[in-house]
Amino acid sequence: MSVNKTHVNRLKDGRGQGRGEQYVPFIQANDNKVASEGWLTRTLGWHSNRIHHTLSNYEYQYLLVQDWSDQVVDIREQYPLTPIEATQKIAARLNIKHPQHKGEDVVMSTDFMLTTMSVHGELQEHPRTIKPIHKLNKRTLELFEIERQYYKELNLGWKVVFDVGRPISFIRNIDWLYDAKRLEGRPGMDLEVVNMLAEPLLYKLQSLSRTMSISKKCLNCDNQLGVEPGTSMFMIKHMLANKKWTTSIMEPIRESAPLHIERSKSK
Repeated sequence: MSVNKTHVNRLKDGRGQGRGEQYVPFIQANDNKVASEGWLTRTLGWHSNRIHHTLSNYEYQYLLVQDWSDQVVDIREQYPLTPIEATQKIAARLNIKHPQHKGEDVVMSTDFMLTTMSVHGELQEHPRTIKPIHKLNKRTLELFEIERQYYKELNLGWKVVFDVGRPISFIRNIDWLYDAKRLEGRPGMDLEVVNMLAEPLLYKLQSLSRTMSISKKCLNCDNQLGVEPGTSMFMIKHMLANKKWTTSIMEPIRESAPLHIERSKSK
């Protein structure tokens, strides 16, 4: 069976290879094949320090949760199942039609390959497929079985992550502070400024009324500290994203509501 030339060329170009900043997703948000399918994002990852290509809202939300985890050390999305001969053999053995495009076999991919660090310092790989329950059908289950058998032969524990039971408030909170992890996107902010503002800002935030909304507290602090409007809010997001400060991250965060912040004991 012939193999889709586009997929062959992607592998030749280095897609699906590398780790960390050097990894190149096999499928990217600007590929013609996926450009019309809707929800696409390009997100600068916390762990990888590179742009992540997620192809659905569910994938993006899963990326946020994994980037928050201290156990995760690398995230590789749109990870190819290579060589293609491996999945072709599995499909033939199971009597399942291999994925094709215009009559040519295509390289299968897993939504995420997570790398975690064990308590003993060992790196472990965790393939994960993201799938909304409403998209389950007979063909999907057939493809799942090819994927499962592929990783079983590699002694990797592949799992499917469904869209039910998601911690929506937690995900929205990470999304709210996500872009403040790094300082490059905020003009005039650097590590020296952060270190200078952190203690007086936290003191002022904690000294104001606990019933005052966080947006009003930030305006008050901006005025008292003599910094540009928006600086205090950015600082809160930055310190929470870097886990220097802590709050009830699982509870809904609204700028129009109070937000209790403390210094993290572990940072």
